Amino acid sequence: MTITQPSFESTALTHELATALDRLVAALGDVEVVVHRGFDLQTEREAVAAALGSGRPLVSMRIDAAEVLVGPRWRAGAPVGCAGCAEARQRQVLAHPLEAHPGLRRTGPATPLDPALPDLVDGAADVLAERPLADGELLAVGVEGQRRHRIARSNACSVCRVLPAASPDVEPPAPLALRAVPAHPDDASRGAEPTPLLDERTLDERVVDARFGPVRRILRESNAPFAMSMAVVAGGPVMGHGRALRFAGTRSVAVLEAYERLAGFPYDATVVTDRPMVDLGDHALDPRRLGTYTAEQRAHPTHDVEHFTPDLPIDWVWGHELATGRPRLVPADLAFYQYDYHHRHDLVAARAPGRTPRRCFLESSSGCALGTSFEEAALHALFEVAERDAFQVAWHRQRPLPAVPVDTIDDESVRALTRLVRSRGYDVHVLVATQDVDLPVLWVLAIREDGAFPASFSSAGSGIDPVAAVVSGLREVAQLVTMPIDWSPETVAPMLEDRWQVLQLEDHVRYYSVAQTAPRAAVGLGGPTTTMAEAFPDWPAAISRAAGGDVRGLLHLVADRFAAAGCPDVVLVDQSSVEHHDQGIAAVRALVPGTVPMCFGTAHQRLEGIPRLDAALAEAPSGPLDPHPFP
Repeated sequence: MTITQPSFESTALTHELATALDRLVAALGDVEVVVHRGFDLQTEREAVAAALGSGRPLVSMRIDAAEVLVGPRWRAGAPVGCAGCAEARQRQVLAHPLEAHPGLRRTGPATPLDPALPDLVDGAADVLAERPLADGELLAVGVEGQRRHRIARSNACSVCRVLPAASPDVEPPAPLALRAVPAHPDDASRGAEPTPLLDERTLDERVVDARFGPVRRILRESNAPFAMSMAVVAGGPVMGHGRALRFAGTRSVAVLEAYERLAGFPYDATVVTDRPMVDLGDHALDPRRLGTYTAEQRAHPTHDVEHFTPDLPIDWVWGHELATGRPRLVPADLAFYQYDYHHRHDLVAARAPGRTPRRCFLESSSGCALGTSFEEAALHALFEVAERDAFQVAWHRQRPLPAVPVDTIDDESVRALTRLVRSRGYDVHVLVATQDVDLPVLWVLAIREDGAFPASFSSAGSGIDPVAAVVSGLREVAQLVTMPIDWSPETVAPMLEDRWQVLQLEDHVRYYSVAQTAPRAAVGLGGPTTTMAEAFPDWPAAISRAAGGDVRGLLHLVADRFAAAGCPDVVLVDQSSVEHHDQGIAAVRALVPGTVPMCFGTAHQRLEGIPRLDAALAEAPSGPLDPHPFP
């Protein structure tokens, strides 16, 4: 056993504390031990190195003024967090403007020790003698009591994290090898083995912890028109949301959405830094095939990215072609929509002094999805690409679409959500937005024929089950029609005068909330009436049978639908980090050249250089393209 301890000023209290610490260390067994007064990063790194050298577990102890943290018990190769992970998560909580943990405080080495501290340490020794620490477990003992915490690995840890190389060198990874994934008998798009996070007890044991997270807490939204939970992740960019008719299950969905948002930065991806496309040969996917900006957009003051050219040095990450498994480089800011967040020190070190990552594309989370496997996540990412592409092509064509009378859809959720939307004075329309990519896409439009404010709201859904896609769109619309309105027609007036003032996602919703734009929002109405069975014959049964009970098979079938529409190249980027892997989930971004990306803001919608869209626009009225109403 190796013990590293800080020095204390010699007093009666510190002698008592030292005696108590000796007893506590003895209770830990044959492990490496490091004791901090507070937390010292370099000392912790040296302790990890010592544990790696000895092959023994490491237990780090941090002494605060009135608290001692024992653990977590960390060992190399175990999928559990270290003391650095615990420190990173705790500091994220403290730094978050909306997160205040009662009783948690930071004190420096000069802060006087509480006289009760030796007794607290003695108490910890008794507790651990009765039940030792498990891997990843931490015991917090303080004047307010004691509690065990499970510490998950953190992307923000600078002690145990081993980052992939970030450099200008181009070293392709191994080809992608998809594996068979037995499908769930009730849903061929999901694996038969669900994520453990769908179990409420497992969820609380593994990820929900007010002090160390990863999820700080799960809140119930009292103002939503249906059951909705929100997962608060102090280190995440936004909260995750789970929606349903009942609260059962919404907590897990909220947590999973939070993990999807967490995947927006390349925490564990190999980044090829500062390389122009002309130097990369056929390794690189030409991003111009994913839509570009017009000269007018680039010249406008609200345009906020650099102009991509093949000789501009940018950062790249590796994806893989679905059809062949071949590695392909794609721009980092297309693969990871939060790439302008600086979370990795090695990315700074890998580039020339003073250089920051260039951003040439303003992306959204569209085309990102989670699953219990890479294959499942990739499948749902493709369905989301299909949804956003079909919605935009239908929108810009400005032609009436087939309509499914909502009262003909036999589903409890559809009926309940429709009643809710109608109670707010809106007519509900379900439009078949599917275009040339033969996958179910439904546009849900809520519109007030009296023109009252707010005048209209839109959403969409896609997936293996067309009815579930309608439910997804209706939930979004139901929340929009019932939420408090924090804008007015006067807020929208400048956008009507100048469409360049549509700057962000919220502006797209607001633009179509006024009577002046209601006719444009309703342009899809007036088409033939149909039924779900007529619009999507034998869905999902037919494609489920064709997939043969294998999620991988369904993934290829869906990709074939894109190929038949002239979009044969599907590139998948693994967005998963260690935090995803430890929870048994995967995150994937799907990029499909030739489809229309879902972007927000007039200056940042990428509608140039997409032949399929050009063909659709040939049938549309001429003139400037209206902002889409997608929320």
